[in-house]
Amino acid sequence: MLKGYENINFELCEDDLEWIGPFSKAISIRIGKENAVTNKEIQDKTGLSSQKVHKIIQHIRTNNIVNGICSNGRGYYVAKDIHELEECLISLKQRIYSQMKTLHCLEKQDIMFGGTGQLSIFE
Repeated sequence: MLKGYENINFELCEDDLEWIGPFSKAISIRIGKENAVTNKEIQDKTGLSSQKVHKIIQHIRTNNIVNGICSNGRGYYVAKDIHELEECLISLKQRIYSQMKTLHCLEKQDIMFGGTGQLSIFE
């Protein structure tokens, strides 16, 4: 559970897990970024919240149910080639880097509030 995001960070329940098959089948035919499907489109078709859609896609990705699921501003899709997968990896690394920069700055600012300036990323 992510501290401060308890209302949107949750484990998938059994009802949610029933969507894995249909999601996997639907996303697996969305090959290439030009065929991306948005979170909103999925919400409209399933009645699920944005957070549940994201969690189900995350589950499919992290359990290697469908390989090469990418995302960008246009939605989710399966990489059609190594170039698209690498673009997705670069984007993900850039977002992680941006968050790490923010983390390091906030750790430095922690000293101003009487802290040690260092927190564990596992807290």
